[in-house]
Amino acid sequence: MQTKVSPTALTSQQVAVLDRAGFGMTNAAIGAAMNLGVDTVKGYLRQVYDRLETTNRVHAFVRAWQSGLLPRSAPVGAAPVLSDEQKLILRIWGQGGNRRDVARALEVRGCAAELYEDAVLDALGASKRVVAVRQALEHQLIDPAGDTLADLITPRAAGWGQSGTAQFRTRQGTGASAPEGEAQAGPERLDPLERAVAMLRSAHGLAVHLGALAGLPEVPSLAEVLAGAPPRGTAPAIVRLVHQALALGLPCALVLPSTAVDSDRAVTAVGLGAAWSCAVRQGAYRGAAAYLEAAHLLGTPIDELLIACTADQAPVAGDAGFQRILTTTSIVPGTGPRRAPQPKLNALERQIAELAAQGLSVTEIGHRVHAGDYLVQSRLADLRRRAAAVDDAHLVVRLITAEAISTERLRTELPAHLPELDQAGRAVAALMCTGTLSEAGANGVGLSLRTARAVEGRVVRALSRRGSRTHAAAVAVMTGIVTLAPVNPTHYLEPTCPVA
Repeated sequence: MQTKVSPTALTSQQVAVLDRAGFGMTNAAIGAAMNLGVDTVKGYLRQVYDRLETTNRVHAFVRAWQSGLLPRSAPVGAAPVLSDEQKLILRIWGQGGNRRDVARALEVRGCAAELYEDAVLDALGASKRVVAVRQALEHQLIDPAGDTLADLITPRAAGWGQSGTAQFRTRQGTGASAPEGEAQAGPERLDPLERAVAMLRSAHGLAVHLGALAGLPEVPSLAEVLAGAPPRGTAPAIVRLVHQALALGLPCALVLPSTAVDSDRAVTAVGLGAAWSCAVRQGAYRGAAAYLEAAHLLGTPIDELLIACTADQAPVAGDAGFQRILTTTSIVPGTGPRRAPQPKLNALERQIAELAAQGLSVTEIGHRVHAGDYLVQSRLADLRRRAAAVDDAHLVVRLITAEAISTERLRTELPAHLPELDQAGRAVAALMCTGTLSEAGANGVGLSLRTARAVEGRVVRALSRRGSRTHAAAVAVMTGIVTLAPVNPTHYLEPTCPVA
């Protein structure tokens, strides 16, 4: 049991530094906000760790929060729906745990633990652990009272790891299944689209069966999306999965059933004709051979190719030796919509954010709103804090997707024809829009950070006539070059194999 920290344990300066660290601010940003040097900020944090007997800023923040040392603000937006596994990960982070501790608690490998952690950050719309934990505390999703890291990382109830994993590996059509109680305890509790994207990130290619795309509402083609065509209803999860694959630079194959009469029409009818690197027709009696041919044409090993298909095709793909299989059904997940934190903007803040999205500099924005540079900078910094955004590009993307600012002026300024971005360009644009253009994010799409920065400059020049990174991110998300997950999936993607 942890002892409560004395309210006099920290000075006002130490509390201010820790509070800003809880919003995900870097040491340099904290120093700039408090007129302190970076070394001074680091010194304050070391003093905080010593006095609270912690080892990192997440653990220190939770200890200080629990002891009432930090100012508390009302939570922003509705509380997201989290699974038990996601709450456990947040509690482990709150006690100073790392990825190895998460892997031990969930009884998975390190690469799978990383995917689980990414899903938690996505669910809370956060880019850093401390921001996610702060939001969980504000929404009262977790209670650190009585938590200890040793207890949290102890593997779950006997048999969870074995039975849960076994159920997760079962392919539809094999007849095998886990007991009903166990099926609800394992990774199945993750949001369906989260699991699909997690599996996609660990794959090197995507093959989609035409049956999984049958009966979808009309969607714009990629060419129409790039030209700024408005969406025709909510894009189904399977379409978003294809767009996500393109953003990650993964090749995609379309598998056509033997009953498809006009293969050319089938490829283009679903509105994703430009997405497919190749199309493969199934034979009447050897359907499994089509999946093997798709893997061969994409140059992807069968254990690194993700298959998205209907339930009846899962055994066929399984017989061909594929382990990464998603099946689609018409069931809509019962969880509520998940939105990024949406700050309530007043008229001045909305005007500043809209001008920033148009690529104007701080000085130019100040002239438009009749304010000084300091006021504009402070309002943008406050908006980034309230929206848990890492920079202005990430901020405007969040405000645009949350419909918190008007995009009418932006749309009138869009060029008639946008330049075509290659796979690396689309991947880097996605990193810009999600605030993840870091060494880890670049490595996740197969690039070094140095290369990603070079590609970023090319993307900004291609998308923004003003050469503004913020404007380029706004254009990318508005034109569909980057497709972010909408809040209401219309198709359920059910994994039939483990992520790792």
